[in-house]
Formats: sequence, C-alpha cells, structure tokens
Amino acid sequence: MTLSDDAIGSLADRVHGAFRDARATTPPSASHELTIEDAYRVQRAAVERRGEPLAGYKLGFTNERVQNQVGVDRPAHGRLTADTVSDETSVGVDDFVSPRVEPEIAFVLESIEPPAEVHDVLAATRAVLPAIEVVDSRTGSWSPTPVDAIADNALAAGVRLGSTANAIAGTDLSMEAVQLRRNGELVETGVGANVLERPVRTVRWLANRRPLEEGALVLTGSLTPTVELAAGDVVEARFSTLGSVSIRAD
Repeated sequence: MTLSDDAIGSLADRVHGAFRDARATTPPSASHELTIEDAYRVQRAAVERRGEPLAGYKLGFTNERVQNQVGVDRPAHGRLTADTVSDETSVGVDDFVSPRVEPEIAFVLESIEPPAEVHDVLAATRAVLPAIEVVDSRTGSWSPTPVDAIADNALAAGVRLGSTANAIAGTDLSMEAVQLRRNGELVETGVGANVLERPVRTVRWLANRRPLEEGALVLTGSLTPTVELAAGDVVEARFSTLGSVSIRAD
C-alpha cells in the first residue's frame, strides 16, 4: 500500500527541514513503511519545498564500491536544484550534516524521451565535464536503507563543476581515469567503467525512468568511494582527459 498524500507531505517537511537547517533527522523508514515509489514522492515534494528551479539530476550508487561502502544495493537518482550547482571553489562545512565528496563525470544534454538507447544519449550529449559532488546524509547515517537514501534526494547536497567542456565524440569514458587528492595526498583512484561499466549507461538508465529536459545536467555517479570532507580540506579530482576540478572546505 502506498502512503497517503498527507504522510508524504509530513515526511517531505521533515526531509526539507533537515536540508534547510543542516541538521540530522529521523529516517523516514523509522516512522513509515515506504515503497520505492513512496520514497521518490517524498524526494520530489521535499525538493519542491526549496522553491528553486531544477538544474538536472544525479545518479547515485552506480558504483559497486560505493554500494558496498554505503550499504545500498541498487542505483537511484536525485534532483539537482540550481542553487546547489556552482563554479565557486569553496563550500562551508556548516551547511551540511556530514559531508563527503565524490569525483564524477557530468553530462549536459539535449532533451531525451523514454525509451532511450545508448546511441540516443550520445546524440543528445552537448558536453561532458569533470565534477566534484558533495553528498550528505541528512538522516545522520552513512548506511541508509534504499528508501531512506532516495527520500533524502539520493544524498545530493552540492556540485562543483570544472571549467572544461569536452565533446563526447571519440571519447571512451569507460577508460577515463581519476585521481582524488585531499590536501595534496592521493586518497582514491577510479575509472569510468566503475559506474555501470560506462557512464553513458547511467544516463540511459535515468532516461528510461523519466524524460530529461533540454539543458539538463546529469551526474553519472562516483568513480571512487566517497571521501570525508572537513573544514580546511582542499580536494582535487584530476581526470585523465577531461580536466581537473577542486573544492575547498571552509
């Protein structure tokens, strides 16, 4: 049985409040039995409460190492609002509950309608960019249930985009490598093949679940496990061909 609109609204208020105030809240599953569909309804309602335009979507848990790290067994998607996508070089850790970072490959798209194949995604790709995503668990747990992670907007918190817009033609993103460095020290490495074997497949996965609007930004999932972010940290993602992007925590 799906949850009532009143129950969805109550949970959305809780999740939105945790995002707005940067404070941990009780996981939705602690008080309600949610289906995956319910969790996405909570996510949508909570994001709509921000009153910000939608910039795109993020894919989460497309990397098996991240699934094992967080304890989630399937991909999920979240929504990116315009106020969370930035080319600023710094973020304030007090704006989050428990922030971590992930190096990602971002797609900028023309519109795509389901059903979609890989060639449809390739044809609709305007550019690919290096990115660092800030993820946050507003439930205070880094081992959320799948429904709690989805309701919590797939842990989306912020995006720092690199300045290099790359054409996708002739690029094998499955072989794209990244080094993640924190304060100059190499802490993680990964390749594009870590996200559903090819980053373009994660966009196809999303496009077959919802239409993608023209100009949408899509983050395809972390190439490495998540890395904790603390005040004073400088994190840089160095990609083999796409360029570099960095973020500083204040």
